[in-house]
Amino acid sequence: MENYEPNSHKSKEERKEALPEKKVEKIVNGSVKSKKKNGVQKIASVFVPEDVENVKTYIIEDIVVPAVKDIILDAVRVFLGIDKRSGKGSAASKVAYRSCYDKDRQKNSVARTRVGYDYDDIILDNRGEAEEVLTRMDELIDEYGLVSVADLYDLVGVTGNYTDNKYGWTDIRSASVVRVRDGYMIKLPKALPIN
Repeated sequence: MENYEPNSHKSKEERKEALPEKKVEKIVNGSVKSKKKNGVQKIASVFVPEDVENVKTYIIEDIVVPAVKDIILDAVRVFLGIDKRSGKGSAASKVAYRSCYDKDRQKNSVARTRVGYDYDDIILDNRGEAEEVLTRMDELIDEYGLVSVADLYDLVGVTGNYTDNKYGWTDIRSASVVRVRDGYMIKLPKALPIN
């Protein structure tokens, strides 16, 4: 039988005390640019899903499936001779099954939206240093379970604010280094609130 870790507040505090204090030091030697996101980028980050898988899921679940259901429902109505506008037909045709589906769909779409923290993009001169920052962030996640925006800024030597400690990542597998005009940008997933 498996041994499960206790989940009480006392055991959580004991685990926190057992971890050494997190020390994050600057590991970048080259120049670092902190670039604020413009208005278009901020709007795009709100409305455009983070990755292609989310876009595919959105298109299939929220556009294609409802359209196909409407087509099938209209075909059944035509076949049975039920007039959609007048509601003439059997009593079963007056049951509003669609409203139940719409409520479920609204709940699911709200659950899929993720609110993130708007932090500055980090641009480095050297691709190797950018990769090294990602590697160190991965190590911090392995050791402490998360890495904050403040930790990222400490790694590259950028001054942040207090709120940067409250947002971060528990997984950065989708992070990458992207070539941009000024150097190499560290592209990270949305930073989410951390407890």
